[in-house]
Formats: sequence, C-alpha cells, structure tokens
Amino acid sequence: MKNQKDNGILKRKTKAFLAIPDKKPCEILRVVFLLFLQKLQQFLYGRYGGDKFSIFLLVLGLVFSLFGRLFFWPLFLLADALYIYALFRMLSRNVPARQREYAAFLKVWSPIENWFRFQKRRFAERKQYKYFKCPHCRQKLRAPRGRGKIEVTCQKCRQVFVTKT
Repeated sequence: MKNQKDNGILKRKTKAFLAIPDKKPCEILRVVFLLFLQKLQQFLYGRYGGDKFSIFLLVLGLVFSLFGRLFFWPLFLLADALYIYALFRMLSRNVPARQREYAAFLKVWSPIENWFRFQKRRFAERKQYKYFKCPHCRQKLRAPRGRGKIEVTCQKCRQVFVTKT
C-alpha cells in the first residue's frame, strides 16, 4: 500500500513540477525519464526476465539473421521467430514453466560450457602442466612439466602407470 501511495505522490509532484514554466529543460527531461523508468519497473514486476537460455536464443537469432541476409532468406524468418520466443520468455509471468525450460537447456548446455572452460584452462596452463588421461578409467589428470618420465597413480581408480611430462 505504501508503494502505491508513494507513486501517487511522485505523479502529483511531477505534474506540478512540469506545470512550472521556469524549470530548465534538462530537469524536465530527468523527471520524465524517472517517470518512464517507474512505469517500466511496474510493468516488469513479476516477469521472468533474462537468463542464459534467453541470451543463447538472442545470439542464435543474430547468427541466423546474418546468414539469412547473406545466403538463405528463410533463416532470416527463423531468426525472427527466435527473437519473438526470447522476448516471450523474458516477459512471461509463468515462472515455473520458464524454470523448467531453463533446467532442460542447462542439461544440454552445461557440459558444452564446461568443455570450453576446461580447454581455456588447459591452454592457459600449457607451459606449466601436462594434461593426460588415465589409460584404465579415462580420468583427466595433470602433472608439472619438465619432470621427465614419472610414475602416476590415478586418484580415481588407483591404477599406476608411467608417462612423460
């Protein structure tokens, strides 16, 4: 109830403020902008908003849009459909349904993201560490470079093997 009362006070103050002719235009624009932000905040209250899946849809739509303009025009229509679906997801009030969609997306996306994150870390540490897999259980392991031939014990299966660093 307090929020509605505060909004009414701001509206009355804004109308009175805008009615005064000796105010600077930049002050009037500031008040109008604050009113716009307030209305936008009221509209977005209770909406789902953006997440990784929405960003993925927007980026995929951008890629399809570029390829659609260059090569094959139906891709351009598919890009528009992706934009509309992303906007629908962001403005939806059905939060549980959007959370289920997001969980399904993360089941597919997380392994891909983790693989790229591992490759980035592996590349960054390429001069300090040698990465290899256990021949028995395929567990990813690393050892400091420059140690020559070493005997490695896998932490997962306790298999002992020799490798060169």
